[in-house]
Amino acid sequence: MPTSMAAHSMHPDLERRTNRGFLGFDSSALSARDAQHCHGPSVVNRIHPSRSADHGVLQDRRQLRYELDLNSWNLRIWGVAASGFLTDSYNLFATNVILATISFVYFPHDRWCGLVINLFTLFGSVCGQLLFGYLADRYGRTRLYGIELVLVIVSTIGVATSSTGYGGMSFLALFTWWRFVMGIGIGAEYPLSAVITSEWASTSSRATMLSSVFLMQPVGQALAQLVGVWVLLGQDAAYNLHDKQCGLDELHHEECKKIIDGIWRIVIGSGAVPALLAIIFRFFLYDCGLYTLEVKNKPGNAFRDTQRVYGMPDVSNGMTMNSPVIPMPVYSPQPAPVQFSLQDLKNYLIRDKNWYYLLGTTMTWFYLDVSFYGFSLDNRGTLADLWATSSRVPIDSSLECWHSSLEGGKSLVPQWAEIGLPTWQTDSTHPCNTIYETLLEQSKQYLLTVSIASIAGSACFIFAANRIPRRQWLTSSFLVLMVLFLITGGVYYGAAHTQAAPATVVLVAICHFMFNFGANTLTFIIPAEIFPTCYRCTFHGISAAAGKLGSIVAVLIVYGINTGYKSPNRQGLIFLLFATFMALGAVYSWAYLPDVQRSVTVDDDEDGTVTGENGRTNTARPRTRRQLETRNLEELGEGYQRAKLEGQLITIRDKWAQTKGNLRRRISPGVADQSENDSR
Repeated sequence: MPTSMAAHSMHPDLERRTNRGFLGFDSSALSARDAQHCHGPSVVNRIHPSRSADHGVLQDRRQLRYELDLNSWNLRIWGVAASGFLTDSYNLFATNVILATISFVYFPHDRWCGLVINLFTLFGSVCGQLLFGYLADRYGRTRLYGIELVLVIVSTIGVATSSTGYGGMSFLALFTWWRFVMGIGIGAEYPLSAVITSEWASTSSRATMLSSVFLMQPVGQALAQLVGVWVLLGQDAAYNLHDKQCGLDELHHEECKKIIDGIWRIVIGSGAVPALLAIIFRFFLYDCGLYTLEVKNKPGNAFRDTQRVYGMPDVSNGMTMNSPVIPMPVYSPQPAPVQFSLQDLKNYLIRDKNWYYLLGTTMTWFYLDVSFYGFSLDNRGTLADLWATSSRVPIDSSLECWHSSLEGGKSLVPQWAEIGLPTWQTDSTHPCNTIYETLLEQSKQYLLTVSIASIAGSACFIFAANRIPRRQWLTSSFLVLMVLFLITGGVYYGAAHTQAAPATVVLVAICHFMFNFGANTLTFIIPAEIFPTCYRCTFHGISAAAGKLGSIVAVLIVYGINTGYKSPNRQGLIFLLFATFMALGAVYSWAYLPDVQRSVTVDDDEDGTVTGENGRTNTARPRTRRQLETRNLEELGEGYQRAKLEGQLITIRDKWAQTKGNLRRRISPGVADQSENDSR
C-alpha cells in the first residue's frame, strides 16, 4: 500500500473547513493553500520534490479513482440506492391504484380532485429535487439521504391516516397536504440515489449500476399494482365484495365505502416498508471519497471511508490511468474557490460556458417527462379507452344493471343518465362493472401495457449500457419515440373502439419499452455523470425538477383535452402532440450534451505473433478493434472547456456547421476540400 494512503487511513481529517467549489476545467483553481490540508507529501512529491505542492491534491484524486476502479458492480451500494428509489416509484405511481378507490369513497363525481392531488404531488417533487439537491452538495449525500427517507415514512403515515375528522374537516385538503410532503421526499430521492450510485461506482460499472437503480422505477410501478390487486382480493375474500354489487347498488353502499376505504390505506401504508429497509441500509454507507476529498477537502477521511466500503486495495504497483494526458495546469495564486459563492457559480456556468450542459439536461428531461407522465400517471381512463373494442354504451334502461339484482336493493345506475358516469368508472363500454371489477381491470391493463414493457426496457438497457454510445443513443431514442408516437396516433385513429384496438395497445407497450430502453433511463443517468462533484447533486436536482415540471404540463394537457375536447378519438391527438415533444428532446440532446464515452482502439493479440504450419514463429500485425471506454467523473466534471479541447462540439450552431460540412463532403468532396483550403 502506498505510504500516503496509509497515512490517510491512520490520520483522518477532523477539522471543519469551507466547502471547495469548481476546480476548473484543468484543475487550475487549486492553490498552494490546498496542499497544506494534505497529511504529508504525496507519492508524486516525494519522487519529484520540485513540482508544485498542489500535485499532492491531484495525486490523491488519482489514487482515489484508482481504488474505486479496482471494483466492479457493488451489491451494497446498489441495495442502498435501489431500496430508496423503489420507495420513490411505489409511492408516486401508487396514484394509479388509489385514485379510483378514493374517488369511489369521497368524490365520485368530481374529476378535478384527482388533478389537484397529482399536481400537488408533482409540485412537492419539484421542491424536493431542488432543495435536497442543494443540501446534499452542501452538507453531504448520506446525511440528507436519511432525512429524506424519514420524510417519506412520516408522510406515508400521514396519507394513510387522512380522514374527515369530527366536524367537517376537509379530507381532500389533508390528503393533498400529505401527498405534497410525500412529493418532497419522492423528489429528493432522484439526485441522492443517482449521485450516490454514480460517485461510489467504478468507471466501468457506473452506467450499469445507475441503470440497475433506475430499474426500480418500473418495478415500483408494477409492485404498486400487484399490492393493490392482492389487497383487493383479500378484501373480497373477507367481505364478499363482488357479490355486494359495490358501486351499482344502494343496498350495501355504505358498507362498500368502508371496505374500499381500507384498500387504498393499506396500499399507501405498504410504501413505508422499503423506506424502512433503505434507512437500515443507509447506516452502512458513507459519503463517497470523491465528495469528501474534492468538496470537503479531507483526503484522510476520503480514503478511510472508501476502504470501509471496498476494503484495502490489494495492489503494490503504481497506478494506471486511462484518461488522456493533458498539459500540466498552471496553478492560481488566488484562494481556493468557495462552493456556491457567486463568483464560483459565475466561473462555472458563465465563464466556462457549462450552462450549455445544464440546458441540455433540463430540456431533455422536461420534454421526456411531458410524454412519459402523460401515459404513465393516472392513465386509467386512457388505458380503458385504448383497450376498448366497441363504442361507448349509452346509459339507458337497456342496461342489465339498470335495475337492481339484489333483493331489497336499488340501482344507482339510472341517476348516471343525468349526471354522467362516476369518476371511478373509467370504462364507458362496460358501465355495469362494479368497483371490484373495475379495479381488477385497471390493474390488468396497466401491468400488461405499461409495467411489463417498462421492466423489459430497463433490463435490456442494463446489458446494453456499455455497448452503445449513450449520448448518441439518447438522441436516437427520442427520434424513435417520435416516430412511434406518430405511428401509434395514426393507428389509433383507424383502430380505436374496433376489434383492431389491440394493435394500438401493442404499439403503446412498445413505446413504454423504448422509453426505458432509452430516453427515460438516460435522462436519469447523464446528469449524474457530467457535472463536477461540488455541484453534481444540485444540477441533477435542477434537471429532475425540470422533468417534473414537464410532468405537470403533461397532466394539465391530458386533463384539458379530456375535458374540453369531446371527440371520441381525442386520444389520437395526444399521441400526435407528444411526438413533437420527442422531436424537441432529440434536438437538445444532440446539441447540448457531451459524449460520456470515447472510442478507443484495442489489440486482440497481445504479442502480435502467430505460429505457422512448419512450426516457425512469424511476426504478424496484431488485430485491432474499436470499443467504447467510459470517461471517469473527474474528466467529465471538468465541463465544456475540457470537451472542447478534445474536439467535441456543443451547441446547435457548432453541430449544425459540422452537419453542413459533412453533407458537402458527401455530395461534392472536391469542392468541400477546396472551400476548406480557401478559408485557411
